[in-house]
Amino acid sequence: MMNGVNYSTPSFGSTRFPANDVNFKKSLTKLNEFFEVKGFWNNKTSQEIADSIDFDKAGYILDGDEIRVIGKDGGPGGADTFIGRIMKEISPEAKYVDDVKPVKVEGPVIDLNI
Repeated sequence: MMNGVNYSTPSFGSTRFPANDVNFKKSLTKLNEFFEVKGFWNNKTSQEIADSIDFDKAGYILDGDEIRVIGKDGGPGGADTFIGRIMKEISPEAKYVDDVKPVKVEGPVIDLNI
């Protein structure tokens, strides 16, 4: 633990659904309240998608018999964790996969405990 942040907490990279999940569309509708959702059609990794979108976007891709939903960053405070919680509430079939790294922010540490 450093500066009050637990760096050993696993990051959740993408949220995966079975391709035939009936709640997927409802989940995307809910997600669209927070992010601009963009579909990808080529075979990219979750990290490649995360690297190609902005913080206000989420991406999704059909990957065999699963649909992957990806945010910009992993980690406890990352978009992927938030996306995963939203999706899991709507679709119990959704599962987290740790495949997107947290975004590294350069600069001084800001103490928010003042």
